[in-house]
Amino acid sequence: MRRLTASLLTFILFSQTTTAVPAKPTGDWNAVRALATRSVAVKTTNGETHYGLLESADDAGIVVRIAGAEDFTGQEISFRRDEVTKVWRARLRFGERNIAKGAWIGAGSGVGVALVVAADAAQSADPPAGAALFPIIGAGAGAIVGAFWKKKHKKQQLIYSI
Repeated sequence: MRRLTASLLTFILFSQTTTAVPAKPTGDWNAVRALATRSVAVKTTNGETHYGLLESADDAGIVVRIAGAEDFTGQEISFRRDEVTKVWRARLRFGERNIAKGAWIGAGSGVGVALVVAADAAQSADPPAGAALFPIIGAGAGAIVGAFWKKKHKKQQLIYSI
């Protein structure tokens, strides 16, 4: 026990004293200009992140056609170069749903409930009837919930950062 405590305290001490190494800033605006007609995520100086299609880019700024939940909106936003803090490549997910993720979460919840019921039934003489069906019921319920739970757009590779 003493050895485990010493090892744990040593690990905590070393993890607290190490400093994080900052990532190399990528401030090449030419890389942003090369992303014309590609999906991007743009973070502005006021902290907002906009997803969309990069319509045009020049030395003064960029124009992004905004992506909504189902498709591109008719709105285009112009950003001056000094307003942009970060630009990522992005994966725009129009109408994608989380059916499989919901099913896995539901099945895991069903297994957890089945284990709780089985542990409770271990104290009594009666076996838990139907506890094996809980994961199947949970997976079905999770898939139904996942059908209504849409995926969000996703940032990918960081292209520009100041």
